[in-house]
Parts: sequence; structure tokens; C-alpha cells
Amino acid sequence: MTTSIFLMSRDLDSSLLRTFVTVAETGAVGVAARRLARTQAAVSMQLRRLEEDLGQRLLERSPRGVQLTEAGHLLLPYAHTILGAGADARRALNAGQVSGTVRLGMLEDIAVGRLPRALRRFSIAYPRVALEIVVDSSAALSRRLADGVLDLVVADPALVSGTPLFTWMLPLFWVGARGYARDAQAPVPLVAFGGPCLWQQQVSTALRRAGVGWRIVCTSTSLPAVQSAVEAGLGVSVLLEGNIRSESMKILGRADGLPDAPAADFGLFIREVASAQAAAVQTLQGFLCEELHLGLPLHAHDSEAGVRVGQ
Repeated sequence: MTTSIFLMSRDLDSSLLRTFVTVAETGAVGVAARRLARTQAAVSMQLRRLEEDLGQRLLERSPRGVQLTEAGHLLLPYAHTILGAGADARRALNAGQVSGTVRLGMLEDIAVGRLPRALRRFSIAYPRVALEIVVDSSAALSRRLADGVLDLVVADPALVSGTPLFTWMLPLFWVGARGYARDAQAPVPLVAFGGPCLWQQQVSTALRRAGVGWRIVCTSTSLPAVQSAVEAGLGVSVLLEGNIRSESMKILGRADGLPDAPAADFGLFIREVASAQAAAVQTLQGFLCEELHLGLPLHAHDSEAGVRVGQ
């Protein structure tokens, strides 16, 4: 009992957590090492230290890259919170007189993930900056940006007019209900995103190329509706990491007869604003770049990292 209490009272090493988060987000030790300006050996050693400290295997390594184990998925949001608290303290101490209103538009897939919690931290660090958030489709956000109704937009770059400041990719994951077991003799029951969703086209292409049959059992443009259909066991779908409900869903893959899931493209768009508003918009832009790890050293020229800088 004494040993257990001692282990529970030990603080998690933030440098080890940062390495873990970077590897989880890039999906490759090599890319993470370049982002962190360390050798692959040093990154691997830090990952081992964290796993030994927690007594849990956090990552599964394969020729296709690195994927989180169930314990890794459980740790990731806590790691984000711990690292974010330190960054927030620095921001609050340096907030100065930044003030104004910033209007941010984003996709629903982003709006129900980690970013809204991060934006709450932004509001605490910068109490004089008023955020107005709009959640809509990429096409609608594009129109609002062009009309000057929004200042910053996070959306699918293929569906937004204009040149993004940054573009990046996030991996999608096949998910099913906790008790889901695929019938190898039957087509894959697919819970699909409706409307102009490029992900769905990529999913269909991946299944067709793998020679896997499928049938659509549910279609919705609402992310919560797709999540609920998966939880109810109606079928499988692809979701971003932050939208997987680990208590009711499980990640599926090749062992379940499914091909590798595609990746989702995102872009950060910004419009020119009046000088009185510029400081607030630039502050939020910098915050988003930090939270999304955009524009960091090596990213602009490293295609493996999946981040590109707009010209």
C-alpha cells in the first residue's frame, strides 16, 4: 500500500509528456524527433521512461508508424491538460492590454474535440479579448470569411476560397461500438457523413481498393448523430481522435479486415482586419498555431509532418 501511495503522489514529467503528445500527434518517432530537435534514440528513450513510470504500454510501433494503445488514448487528454496549464500561465502573465473581438469559424468535427477546451483557456488568459465562435460547414464558413463576417476560419481547404495560412492533416480512425465484431462474410455496415464530406469519398475509395464490400446503414451531416449511431452498434465510421468516445467505442483496423483509414485535411484561414482589431486577431492566431503545432521549426519543409505553410 505504501508503494502504491508513493507512486500515485509522484508528478508526471512534463518533458516526457510533451514527447508522448508529439509522437501521438505526428504518428512517427522520426517526425516527432525533428519537431522536438532531438534524436530518434532520445525520443524513444523518453517514451520508454514514461511507460516505465506509468507501468503501462502507451504506444504500439509498426512499419506503418506509431499508434496509441488504449492506455495511450486515456492518457492523451490529461497530457494536453497538464502541458496546456503551463502554457496558459505564461500567456496570462504576458497578456498585457490585448483587447478586442475576434470572430472564429470552425467545423463541427473540430468544435467538439480538444480545441473548444483550449479556447476556454484562451479566454481565461486573455480576459479582454471577446471570442465569437461560429460552427458551420466549410462552404458556409468560406462565404462568411469572404463577406468579412469572420476573422479566422479552421475548415477543409478544398472547400474554402482563398489561400490558407497553414494546412495540416490529422489521422482518422475506424471506430465501432465496444461490442462490435465484423462478419467477414457480410459487407461492412457504414455510418456515413452526408453532404459535401470529402472524408466519405476517401473512405469509399480505401474500401474499394482493399476489395472490401460495404453498405451504408446510416447517413447524417451531424457528428453527434454519427457518434450515436456507432455507439448503438449500427455500424462503423471514421472519426478524429478527439471525437472518439472511449467509454463506448473501440478503434478498429487491419485485424478487423479494414484498410488503413484516410487522413483529414484542415486549413487555417485569416482575413485582414482593422489595426484596432489586429492585435487580438494575431494573438488568437498565435494561440491556434501553438495548440495545433503549426509553423513550428521543420514543419514548413517536412512533408512527413503533414503541415504546410501557405504562400
